[in-house]
Amino acid sequence: MGIEVLDSVNDAGTNGKTGDDRLGFDAAAGRGWVIDGATHATDVKPFPDAESGAAWLAEATSSRLMSGPAAGEDARTYFSRVLTDVRAEAERTSKAPLASLPGEAMPVASAMWVRREGDTCEFVWAGDCFAIAQIAGDAAHLIGTAEKADAETRDAARMLSLSPGDRWAILQAQRRVANAPERGLLTLNPSAAAHLNTQRVMLPSGAFVLLMTDGFFRFIEPYRLDTTASLLARVLKDGLATSISALRQHEVTPRGVRLKARDDAAAILLRV
Repeated sequence: MGIEVLDSVNDAGTNGKTGDDRLGFDAAAGRGWVIDGATHATDVKPFPDAESGAAWLAEATSSRLMSGPAAGEDARTYFSRVLTDVRAEAERTSKAPLASLPGEAMPVASAMWVRREGDTCEFVWAGDCFAIAQIAGDAAHLIGTAEKADAETRDAARMLSLSPGDRWAILQAQRRVANAPERGLLTLNPSAAAHLNTQRVMLPSGAFVLLMTDGFFRFIEPYRLDTTASLLARVLKDGLATSISALRQHEVTPRGVRLKARDDAAAILLRV
């Protein structure tokens, strides 16, 4: 059984840039996803034809996800195959052997992926991408690890008080740690797939599902413009493009709550 794609948006937040977010779907197969490449933390560019290593990983993974799981294949096994293929493409594409790159130059990404299977939807996520599912009537259920968004706000408050050099050093150290498989992020290490988060949710036919990267989740954290239910209601009423415009307008005045005043933001609105 498939899904219906009602709307989608991918806004880089910076004119002239493609950004580090990607989205994709196979409506007939009942799958959709958003991917958020983590902002680069190095001047090294292993993929010279890409805007950044983050953009390269998001694009390569999104393209690979167009080829779905085998019949009966569990999600983590599937993502292990996906990351294996993405790593092989990285080895072919990188201007330097991957083993020679410093840890901060190895790209990582967050993601939210969903597939419909009968009257359930399976959600798989890495990092701080999120989904909102309309489980019954107007009830809205948040899927994802909200603690990661909370932690990013607290971390930004601390880092904004530091010098640019100290901030850069911390970002590089964080990136090296993020590449550890047990962190459960999309990386060039296929074993990371074993640590992805999964959840199955019973959804009635006609239910709405919103997938989003953390840039779109800013409506909820840190800006508190919406709750889970009101964000889904906003998107259903106004559409994704108008919603993004409202978010960007809110970001006109710097608020010092995140390191990036305007983050990449991607979202897909689906109906099962």
